[in-house]
This record gives sequence, structure tokens and C-alpha cells, in this order.
Amino acid sequence: MEILEIPIEEEARQSYLDYAMSVIVGRAIPDVRDGLKPVQRRILYAMYEMDLTPDKPFKKCARIVGDTMGRYHPHGDQAIYDALVRMAQDFNLRYPLVIGQGNFGSIDGDPPAAMRYTEAKLSKITLSLLEDIENDTVDFVPNFDESVMEPQVLPAKMPNLLCNGTTGIAVGLATSIPPHNLKEVCDALVALAQNQDITVEELMQYIKGPDFPTGGIIVGEVSPEVYKTGRGQVTVQAKARVEKTSSGREQIIITEIPYMVNKAELIKKIAELARSGKLKEISDLRDESDKEGIRIVIELKRDAKGESVLKKLYKNTSLRKNFPINMVALVGLEPKLLNLKDILLEFFKHRLNVIYRRTEFFLRKAEERLHIVEGLLVCIKDIDKIIETIRASQDTQEAKEKLMNGWNLTEKQAQAILDLRLQRLTSLETSKLQKEHDELIENIKTYKNILENKQERIDIFIKETKELAERFKDPRRTFIEGMIKEDTYVDVFVTRNGFVKPVELLEEEKSPIVNVASLKFTEGLFVVSNKGRVYWTAGSEALSGSSIHMKDTDEYVVGAFVREQYNSRLLILTNKGSIKKIPLVEFEYKTQGFQILKLSEGEEVVYISGSQDESEILILTKKGYINRIQTQDVGATTSSSKALQCIKLNENDEAISVKALDDKVFGLLITEEGYAKKIKLEDIPKKSRTSQGINVLKQKLLNACDIVFYNDDDNFDVLISTLNGSHIKFDIKSLLQHIKVPAGIGVPEEKVIDLKDDKIYRVVLL
Repeated sequence: MEILEIPIEEEARQSYLDYAMSVIVGRAIPDVRDGLKPVQRRILYAMYEMDLTPDKPFKKCARIVGDTMGRYHPHGDQAIYDALVRMAQDFNLRYPLVIGQGNFGSIDGDPPAAMRYTEAKLSKITLSLLEDIENDTVDFVPNFDESVMEPQVLPAKMPNLLCNGTTGIAVGLATSIPPHNLKEVCDALVALAQNQDITVEELMQYIKGPDFPTGGIIVGEVSPEVYKTGRGQVTVQAKARVEKTSSGREQIIITEIPYMVNKAELIKKIAELARSGKLKEISDLRDESDKEGIRIVIELKRDAKGESVLKKLYKNTSLRKNFPINMVALVGLEPKLLNLKDILLEFFKHRLNVIYRRTEFFLRKAEERLHIVEGLLVCIKDIDKIIETIRASQDTQEAKEKLMNGWNLTEKQAQAILDLRLQRLTSLETSKLQKEHDELIENIKTYKNILENKQERIDIFIKETKELAERFKDPRRTFIEGMIKEDTYVDVFVTRNGFVKPVELLEEEKSPIVNVASLKFTEGLFVVSNKGRVYWTAGSEALSGSSIHMKDTDEYVVGAFVREQYNSRLLILTNKGSIKKIPLVEFEYKTQGFQILKLSEGEEVVYISGSQDESEILILTKKGYINRIQTQDVGATTSSSKALQCIKLNENDEAISVKALDDKVFGLLITEEGYAKKIKLEDIPKKSRTSQGINVLKQKLLNACDIVFYNDDDNFDVLISTLNGSHIKFDIKSLLQHIKVPAGIGVPEEKVIDLKDDKIYRVVLL
């Protein structure tokens, strides 16, 4: 054995460099194209090979870790499991790549259960990373023992590096890329594809800044220099508000915390500050977080000011922290510091290459199939002679050679003819073959056009990116203070169980909806519960979705309103037919769960509506009775007074709706079962508060749900929300077209919506 003498300085330098590059390339830094580190890519590919798609059952994480370690990643099982767990945590990844079942840890820093207890499968969005991987779109290399092949990179239709971000510490360098909103990133990619000379400032018109999975607020604006240089930081703070309790004291409610902050450690720090006297204004601290979201309650002493205490909390705790940005990623095998445009451009080039290779693959397959189909068509045209030739042959090889020589066929075509089943000789099957032949010719022409024309590939990229954004888009979770303007509106809907969400999420909602509203960032949305309590949420919170924390488990929302946009009075109707009219000045943005109405035994609030004193109102009951009275008959009251009886109810009947007439001429009565009829409002006589009103429901087996007022020239949308959480949108004119009978109190109701076993819960005007 020859012994080489090398200076120790040279060996140390080279060995350290080899080690550094191994850590950089093989462990800590993600690829700019798919945004994944090797261990993440190997886990996802192993799960794909195990057929763990979203529509399949879960499998034990121990099995996933074992397959990944045995086939692709010969390292510690715990390191692989940790990477798997992180990809399933929705507080770590903006778009989780894995769906976990079992204990996968928490934002409090609780560890996940052992891998033998937990289960996992791929999420839907992860399929966009793996799509087309079997179509020769990326290079495969041998694994560590050269027994199987693994992908060097994933096809990655989703821009994962920017959407989910990354952090990693290598040898001599580190990376820290914040997560972003998928829709914003896709919009920027489309803009880049349409104009590759676009500047970083122009790209920032689409990508406003980071969008963290835990929400929060970015203080100030995101500096363009961060995205121009790839380096910098953003300051993120918790989302908190100050409320007034029923005792008159103030309390701080924290509903979102900065990214990568341990909630349990945060609460521990606040408690330490309170005990040490640095925050002596705090009297109590509670963590009321549950499956619906984070809720930390900080109760203050009597004279303490919430805003002042909040400023101290931001200064002394991780309620406000800096997130460093250092956008380093692998381009090829070289780590590079990239700006925003660099990352988008590298992804764009990767996708164009994937589209090119995929099209080449499709072209190759189409040409191979066309070759076979052409041979089969030759066979069918001269089938009798071909059958005679085959029968006269001694063996398969002889038959194949005779076919090749007699009809100028290739070996593959001859073999396909020998493999042909007799049922393919029918006229129907023959026409199918001819149709397939024509389609293949057309497809080959299309594929060649794509390969020869770069603009065609760019158009495909734009189309696929828009489709991805449309499928997985969701509202921004993290506010950027500099973006918020006083006149900026957010459209939200309110669910029966107390969630306030952006209207973009309406199609996904599975709970009944009670209202849709448009409010400014600076305005608040009030909600009224069946228990007669009033809660509120800020417009700034509603954009990313918020939940109303109601006091009782059997409490639910019956209505919502924006004080600044509503009429001067609020009408609150109970199931017993009582109405309370309250001036809107009674409502404040401080107190949560304020009791606005005293209720008797078995009485609940069922509906709220706005009204002017000079207008008339209609009260509707479940059995179809309507009482028409003057709003003035319902005297204005304060929050401490009782409601007034406004309709006399029959046994087993209950009031369900109250609305101001304003200047409307017609009413559309809608039942729970999906029936409807038109009514002339002039046919409903004015009555007193003690009257039963008149019955307008012809079919006694039906139950009224609501009434919508309209004029002939009106054009607005109506949202039908059902008990099972289905939501059907109509414009009023198309809904009216389903009703053939003219308007009238005595006419029968007609079926307009097929609900099967469902029932209409609420009719909401949009």
C-alpha cells in the first residue's frame, strides 16, 4: 500500500470543504426549483411510491420512515421523522405537504407521539409537486446503494420555496426564506412570464410581503431592499385587542402570535414579568386556546390601560420579534444568495423545462402508438388474407416474418397484429381505431408545435399556474400595516357557530351562514347571539378569519351588522314574537358578550334587522303569519329594558323574521323546504302589535323560512344557506323565473330549490 504524505493544513482544508459542501448540498439548503431539502424530497417521493395519495388510507409513520431510510436516506430514523412531522404542522408550513393523523406536536412545543402511533399521507397540494414525475420530466439518479432510482428534483408545479419558505444552517452559511401567499406568488409568476424584464418593485405589486401560517401583523411596510438583495428582516407582532369586561376593567385578548414563537414559553414569560413587578398591571393570565384557534386572555387591574400594557408586552416579550431574511438556495449544486426575481425566474425556467420534457415524452408515446395503430388498420383492411397467412404459418415467428414481408410491417406492428383480439375486428372497434388514429395525428401536431414554439410553452405555464392558484388560493393571514388604508374594505360572511371569514372561503364553508357584510379595516362587525348577547370583531381581524368566543356552549350567532353602515335603529326579534328597538349608539367596541336583551324562560333571539322610525316592519312566523306594523309602535329602548310583544302567536308557532319595508312593492316568501311564492305587499293590511296578522302560507305542511322584499326593476343576488352547510347563490330575477303563478296571498307555493333531505336555514341578501 502506498502511503501519501500530505501537509495537515491542506488535508484539513480539503476535508472541511468536502464536509461543508456535503452539508450544504445534501442536508441544509433547499433546491431553488422545488424548495425541498433532500430529506424532504425523499420522504415525499417514498410516500408517493407507497401510493399514500390524499384519497387513500393513512399509513403508520414508522412505515414511511422505514421505507425512506431503507431506500433513499440512510441516516437516523428520528431525523427523518422530525422532517416528516414538520411537513404536517400547519403552524410551521403555510401549505402543509403531509396530512397527519395523531399527535403531531403543537405550537406550545409539545413533542409529537412516537412514530409507531402516528399516521400520515400526502396532502392535495403536494400532488402538484409530484405531478408528471412519471413522464420523464426530471432526471433520476441511483440511490445510495444503486438499488433503485430517485429524482434529483421534483417537477414542482407549486412554487414551494416561496410559498412554504425554509430555514437551514449549513457550514459557513445559512438560509432563511419566509413563507408567502400562494395566490400572490402565482400572480407574480404570471406577470414574470408575460414580461421577463419585470423589476423587483413591479413584482412587489403582487407579492406584498411574507404571509406566515400563524398570521400576525408585519409592522410598517416590507422594504423593497429586502426583496432586491435577498437579505434583511421584517418585524412581526401578535394580533391583539383591548376589551372592556362587564366589571369595567380592561383585558387584552391575543388571537395570533408571531411565526415560530412557542406559545407556552410566551405565556410563561408574561407570567414571569407579572410576578417580578415589571408588569404589575396584570391581575390574571389565562390560555383559552382550543381547536378553533389561539386565545390568550390577560386581565388587568382596575385602573390599568390596555394599550399601555400592550406596548410593554411588545417590548419585553416575543409578542413582537424580528424575522431574518437570507434567501439562499441551491442553483444546480451551487448555493446562491437570490433576490425575489431570481427565485421566480429559476422556478419559471424549471417549469418550462418540465413542460418541454413532458411534451417530448407525450410525443414519443403518441408516435409509438400511431405506429401500432397504423399497422392494425393495415391488418383490418386486408383481414381475410392476414388470417389465412397466420393460419398457414407453422409458429409465431414464421407468422410474424410473413406479415412483415407481405405487408411491409415492422416487427412491433406485426406483433401487435398477432396480439389483436378477435373482438377488435367489429365495425365499431374499427371505427374506434380510425378515430384514435386521427386524434393521434392531431396530438402529434400539437406536441411538435409546443416543442418548436417557446411562447406555446409559456402559455401552458401561465395556464397551469392560474389553475393552481384558483384551486388552492386562500386569503392572506398576515397583515402588513403599511398596506392598511382607512377606506380599504373587506367582504366577510358570518357563520352560525361564530366564525367570521373572507367571502373567498364561502365555497368551502360547511356551516350555515347568517350574514354577509362589507366593512372597512377601521370598522367593527357586531354579532348578536340567540342568548341576546352582543360580540364584536375588528375588520382587520376578519380579513384572515376570526372566531367569536361565545360564553355558553349552546350559544350561536343569529345576525351581524356594521354599526357605521346600518340604519339608526336595530330591531331584535325573539321566537316569542317580541321586538326590542335599540339605538345603535348603545353598541361599543369594548365589551364582549354584553347582554343587550333580557329573555324569559324558553325565549331566544332569532333575527335582527335595521330600521328607521318612519318605516313599516313585517314580522313573519314559521306557520306563515305576517303582522304589519309601524316601527314607531315599537318604542326605542335601552339595553336594560325588555322587548315588546309585536305579534300574537298561535300554539306551536314562533316568530322567525322581522324586516323594514322601505319602498318595496313585492315580497318573495321562501320556505324551509325550498318552496316559494310572490306576494304583493299592499295586500298585507296594517295591524296593531297585539294582532295575529294574516296567514300567507297556503300549504300547511310547509314551514316559512324568510321573506325577501323587492321591486320589479331590482337586480341583486340572494344566498340560500342550508342547515347542512350548502350555499346556493341566485340573482333575484332568475329565482323569480322559477315561479309561474302571479303574485297573491292565496296562491299555492311552488318548488324552486331541490334540497333532498336538507332544509333552508337563512336567506341572505348580497
